[in-house]
Amino acid sequence: MKKKLFIGILLLVAVMSVVLVGCKGKSEDGPKKYTYSNDTTDKEIKALFDAMLVNNVSADEVIYRLIFPTKVNNAGARYTVIDSDAVDYKGNITGKNTETEEVTIQCKYKGEMYYFKVTVPAGADRDKAFLTMASEQLLHNTDNIKGNIDLVDTIELEDKIKVTWKSDNTEVITDAATGANGEIPAGVVTRGDQDVKVKLTAELTLRDQKLTKEFEVTVKAKPAALAERNKYLYAYFRGNIYGNGESQKIHMSVSEDGFFWDELYDNEAILTNTLGTGGVRDPYLIRSYEGDHFYLIGTDLDANGGDWGAYGGDGSLSIVIWESDDLVNWSEVRLIEIAPDNAGCMWAPEATYDPTTGEYVIYFASSINGPKKILYVKTRDFYHFTEAEIYKNNDSEATYIDTTMTYYDGVYYRFTKNENNLSILLETSDAVLGDYTLVKKEIAGMYGVEGPSIYKIDGQEKWVLYMDGYAGDFWGVGYFPLIADSLEDLKNANFRKLEAGEYEMPVGAKHGSFMTITEAEYNALVEAYGI
Repeated sequence: MKKKLFIGILLLVAVMSVVLVGCKGKSEDGPKKYTYSNDTTDKEIKALFDAMLVNNVSADEVIYRLIFPTKVNNAGARYTVIDSDAVDYKGNITGKNTETEEVTIQCKYKGEMYYFKVTVPAGADRDKAFLTMASEQLLHNTDNIKGNIDLVDTIELEDKIKVTWKSDNTEVITDAATGANGEIPAGVVTRGDQDVKVKLTAELTLRDQKLTKEFEVTVKAKPAALAERNKYLYAYFRGNIYGNGESQKIHMSVSEDGFFWDELYDNEAILTNTLGTGGVRDPYLIRSYEGDHFYLIGTDLDANGGDWGAYGGDGSLSIVIWESDDLVNWSEVRLIEIAPDNAGCMWAPEATYDPTTGEYVIYFASSINGPKKILYVKTRDFYHFTEAEIYKNNDSEATYIDTTMTYYDGVYYRFTKNENNLSILLETSDAVLGDYTLVKKEIAGMYGVEGPSIYKIDGQEKWVLYMDGYAGDFWGVGYFPLIADSLEDLKNANFRKLEAGEYEMPVGAKHGSFMTITEAEYNALVEAYGI
């Protein structure tokens, strides 16, 4: 009898232990105590926890959903929420907790049990946290406003937050849409002869929670008339010239005539993308409409692995962005997703200013449901972007990538690569987002090319069009120039390839972009980097 009783007690203790592992459990000493792995030094477990938190800045304030992947590093993972309805079994934050709650997440990984503690604010507090977070994303560079700004009316985090604006000086910054049909968004900036401070007030609303935030911004004085832009700057990524892969970083060269190029910084990288894939390709330089600010954008892609199927079908949807006041000192790199969630990539972004709305139109190639086409978004500050729309659709004849544009005398010239026959076509329109008419299907009868980029020679009606040779007769050629020797040649897409001796490219020059610069800007670049 005593032996049976002893066994029975052991069984009861074992059952109780199993029950306690699966719940918070309370005793006279308080809640069940776990050994938490929040502050683990194990890199693999830390990466697992970081992946679970995703967009949440800290485990101390979890407002976004948690991610419970079933496989991590090719090993199975199983998550259990311990006795809480603040987080459901899929990781969603339910908002059911009326008070801030500490939640324990159990993870079984590689045969071991790990416990993580997260703090989930009450529903109303969670909404307040979203409002605070959204308010911090509304305006940027507030002490250096040099052009129109985005006064967005909604910000979507996990929920859509409504934003209304008030400007205390609408002569300098408008706070309502204008134009005959309200087509010009709020945020139009008028620069004067002196710096001006403007107070902007934003009211954010999420369900029954509101937050008011004031910004004091400085609108900089308008620039003096710029000197003649008779020099040239070329930004590019560099080809595989040392046998160790392409340098998917930003390289730059300058030219005094637009044909013969001098490498800056011994052709070494000037800017490096440290985010996303860690690579940047197809850089595009644009001077702001006002003339005294610059943006440099590019493709978030490290393609040295050579898996173009994966890059085009399951690649980064984000744009790489830097900005500068002088072409020498650049901001920290930032990465912003602009392609739709159902897209397969975001390739070769370029930008053109649309004077009808005071916005920049950014167009890029993306694969949606297989075929590639050209999409576009709009922005003013290169932080906030509209939803992507189709700019040039794929058709029965071809899919398309790599669009570049130039404007002259009321006409927009749009060059695009036909992916089916690897050639460059030209279309024209009288508006950035207008209807385009085909001028020529295959420029100069060239095939095996991509990455077109074009610029006008200062003081002449001559246009230089570059193509990146990579296939067929142009395999391994890299970037090379063609020229339209007159306006009529441009209008009719009559380009001839420049001969050896008419130009000189940087070593390893690849798909990039060109911009005219002043002599002072040229000298500053040469002084900073050398040639």
